[in-house]
Formats: sequence, structure tokens, C-alpha cells
Amino acid sequence: MFRNYLKVAVRNLLRNKTFSIINIAGLAVGMASAILIILWIQNEMSYDRFHANSDRLYEVWGNDVYDGAVRSGVSTPEIMQPVLKKDVPEIDKAARVSWGEDYLFQVGEKSLKPHGMTVDPDFLTMFSFPLLRGNTDALDQPYSVVLTETLAKKIFGNEDPMGKSITIQRSQDHIVTGILKDLPNNTQFKFEYLMSYVYNTVRKNIDEDWGDVSIRTFVTLKRHASFASADSKIKNVIVQHSGGTAKTTEFLYPVSQLRLYSDFSDGKPVGGLISTVRTFAIIAAFILLIACINFMNLSTARSEKRAKEVGIRKVAGALKRSLIAQFLIESILISLFAGILAISIVQIVLPSFNTLTEKQLFIDFKSMGFWISGLSFILLTGIL
Repeated sequence: MFRNYLKVAVRNLLRNKTFSIINIAGLAVGMASAILIILWIQNEMSYDRFHANSDRLYEVWGNDVYDGAVRSGVSTPEIMQPVLKKDVPEIDKAARVSWGEDYLFQVGEKSLKPHGMTVDPDFLTMFSFPLLRGNTDALDQPYSVVLTETLAKKIFGNEDPMGKSITIQRSQDHIVTGILKDLPNNTQFKFEYLMSYVYNTVRKNIDEDWGDVSIRTFVTLKRHASFASADSKIKNVIVQHSGGTAKTTEFLYPVSQLRLYSDFSDGKPVGGLISTVRTFAIIAAFILLIACINFMNLSTARSEKRAKEVGIRKVAGALKRSLIAQFLIESILISLFAGILAISIVQIVLPSFNTLTEKQLFIDFKSMGFWISGLSFILLTGIL
């Protein structure tokens, strides 16, 4: 029976070529637009959720009262990290991150200023940025540096960079102790190299003023540790250690929430980029709905001709459910052809769309999830 429905549906499409082309093309453009938006939404929703410890990763934030209003921020004192590891038993690891340090790198006659960060050694085990060369202890030594794959190629070409020396800021040689795979595009961290915070410790270049907030601090809680307990213990750590001169109260905020929920009001999260994501989700739904309405309008225009077909089928003994099945299969078949065309359109325009959005979106054809969601999308569109 299904084979017969399919055969009749194909014959109807071939017999009415102009109608079929207009319907498939219109639906394909709508589906392609929706797919592009869905790819963008998927990317935004996945920010820093790929880390193995993402459910235990937190950033230390601070609330400060200024002009009667509570202001929330990410800056913390440099001296806080060792104190947290020592005094808060729920914390497994902690890392300071000094953001955006564009130091001058020199190797022979070659010099450049890449974008990097100075981090504590724990950073490499806390975050799942894959190391292609070296181990997670690559930043244990003060004069060590970890490069991304692309930066290593820029500096050393096809040579093996491991163990090579780089002069930083025309003063100190650092040894390459690790090579990181280039960062994915769904992370808030943007760096080409990592330097060790141990270097600052050795040089005694750590600011011990609890009132001077200049870096960001990330922590990983122990498995099964109480978040509420850890959060309460760090709340007054600055007040206690500053002798009451600093009034900032600290709290833990999930790293997985930083991208979409980073707007605060009166010390409480009130949203952020998530509102834009929701808006685009609604836009994608409306685009698809308009494409489906266009399909239905065109089908209505042919209703008189199809009414004769339905009448003849009824006279021949066709049941209501068989007629419904026939029309559903035709619409799903059109949706299937439109879906294939839509994916082709997406592949063509994706480079330009990536330039517009400053992302590296792609369709993973090897993923079973893509095929399941793609077929579900086509089926849903056809039924709609």
C-alpha cells in the first residue's frame, strides 16, 4: 500500500512540474534559513559545555555595592586562588586567569604578538582543551609556554616545536612544553598561547592586596561536593582576609552559564544573550511556518483539480484514512526533496554566513544525531 502511495505521489509531482518546482524551491529556501539559524543557536547553546567537568566548573564572581546598587563582576584578587584551595575543602582545583596578554614573541629573526593568557597549572586539567603534544603538567615550570597548533606553525613552520625556546618581551626565554589543538569556536576562551602563573610567583610579582581585583579565578568542585557549602564558604573570603577594608562578597557561577546568562541586576542573574537566542528561535519558527503556509496556499490553488481526483477515489471505494495518507506522503515527499535542496543551499552559503556571524559553523554529516534530527525536521515540516 505504501509503495502505491509513493508511486502516485511521484507521478503527481512529475505531472505538475511547475507546481512542484515552485513548491520545493520555496520550501527549501525557508528550510535553509531555519537550518542556518538553528546551527547558530546550537553553537550558542553549547558554549563551554564540552568540558569533561562542565557540571563542576565555576567562576568566582563578586558583588560590590556602589552608589547604593549591587554590581556583579568577574575580577578577583591574585592572592585568592591559593587561599581557596587551602581553606575550602569542597574545591578540587583552582586556576587564576590573566586575560589578554599580548606579549612580544621572538624566535631568531621572527617576531609577532599573539593573543594569550597567563594561567595556573591546574587550568589544563580543569578545562578540556586537547593537548596534541605534552602533558597536563606542561605549565608546572615557571619558564614554560604552551602554544596552539596554528601559532606553533606560524613560529616554527614544519619544525618540531617541543623543547624549543621563545624569547618573550625581549627579556626571558620560555620553553615550549606543550601543543594544544586549536580552540573550538564554542568557548569563551580566546588564546593562542598559555604562560604559567608560576612565573609570576617566582618573580614575586603577585599582588597581595585583597582590595585590588585584576584577574579571573576558576574552580572545580570535588565530585559529590556540596555547591551550597562551597558557595557559602567563599562568600566573605575577601572581607575576612582584608580586615574588613574590602566589602566585596564572592559567589560561584557555572562556567556553562557564562555565555547566555551573564547579565546581572542587584546581584542576581537576569538573563543575557539567551534573550537573543530565544528571539532567533522564534524567527526560525516563523520563517518555516511562512514557507509551509506558502506551500498550503499553492496547494489550495490546485484544490479544484485535486477534488476531482478525490471524488474518483471515493467512488472507487477509497477510505478517508487512505486519502489522508496519500496527501501526507505527497507533502512529506516534497519536504524531503526541499530538505535535500535546503542542505545544499546551506552548504553553499555557510562560508558567507560564518563570516557574517564570526563563527565556524558546519554540518556534521558523520553524526547520527544530525541524520535523526534532519529526518525529524523534514517529517515535521511535511506533516505541518
